[in-house]
Amino acid sequence: MPQQKTALIFLRFGIAFVFFYAAIFSFLNPNDWIGFFPVFLRNILPTGLILAGFSFYELTLGFWLISGKLQFYSAILSALTILGIIVFNLGAFDIVFRDIGLFFAALALAFLSRKG
Repeated sequence: MPQQKTALIFLRFGIAFVFFYAAIFSFLNPNDWIGFFPVFLRNILPTGLILAGFSFYELTLGFWLISGKLQFYSAILSALTILGIIVFNLGAFDIVFRDIGLFFAALALAFLSRKG
């Protein structure tokens, strides 16, 4: 059991790091990050609002993961978020291919966190 707890901590912090990194660097270099959002969304909302809103969401999700509270739900939301990034960026597969591993890590966290 202690090994499983350690594995869960590694998964939570690893996935949270990814969200923190993306959130922070989208503020520092917005032009490097706005292209990952679908064109239809960029046509509807101002790019600054899109980046700020999603960055806030990523920071919140990262802190939720680290907290360990309702771990199953934060893991599922993380997996769905990463899946959305993959689906909307299939044209940049040479970049987002890494996200497939992160998606499965988030799913692993969810399954290992599931009670019962």
